[in-house]
Amino acid sequence: MQDETSRQELSERLGLIETMIAEGRRSTTRWAWTIVLWGVAFYVAIAWSTGLFGGPIWGRNYMAWPVTMVGTWVLNVLLARRMSHRSKTPMTTMKRAIISIWTAMGITMFALLVPLGMSGRADQQVCVAVVTALLGTANAASGLLLKWKAQFACAVAWWAAGAWSLFGNEQQSLVAFLTAIFFCQIVFGIYAMILESREQRRQGAVNA
Repeated sequence: MQDETSRQELSERLGLIETMIAEGRRSTTRWAWTIVLWGVAFYVAIAWSTGLFGGPIWGRNYMAWPVTMVGTWVLNVLLARRMSHRSKTPMTTMKRAIISIWTAMGITMFALLVPLGMSGRADQQVCVAVVTALLGTANAASGLLLKWKAQFACAVAWWAAGAWSLFGNEQQSLVAFLTAIFFCQIVFGIYAMILESREQRRQGAVNA
């Protein structure tokens, strides 16, 4: 009798864990637009810092990353708050864990890269390696937590881009970074948004 109770408790706990993982993945797809937003922000910052934009203000390349990142963060917060007010989903432990991972990564990136850029000691290849390592770590932690192979694959792609940046030249470093952004931010973000759209349609069909 006790063995049967233990098996039932174990089964319930495993079921709860799987439910939490599924909810965490749904939460990530629900906020997939932020992944695409930051991917676009990276492209803007790179284009600005490499002198692609003209004009007296745009010509100050050292301002590119700080201004773009801070501006994107403010926009992200405003849109997220507006979305949170409309959403009726409660804050779960899994959701809080995912938010904590990405918040820690963002704070680390700001704390390291902004002083590095302002000090004038920034080296493109090293900066790319640092950024890709941070993004790879956040994606790996989130992917392992959610048992999401696609997101962990993004982590591997980020790490590969960082390694290529250190062993290649500056042009190869930039190409590796741009490629990783495209696949890990734009493509993965759109893929997650498609999953969210399918889930909403499925729930609508069930409710109907």
